Amino acid sequence: MAWGGIGPLLRAVNEGDLPPQTDPGLMARHLTTFAYGIAGQAASGVARHELREISDAALRN
Repeated sequence: MAWGGIGPLLRAVNEGDLPPQTDPGLMARHLTTFAYGIAGQAASGVARHELREISDAALRN
């Protein structure tokens, strides 16, 4: 699965916004997988507030 969002992540590493050991490709795949999972749950009828809870928890951790 390809995602064109690696550029901003690479830039964030290069500018010191993310730790230098961060793998931008791996992080992009992680975020894409999470987004597809949320989209699948939304399409299956999971309530918006539940999706928000899941997203908030992911951002905290």
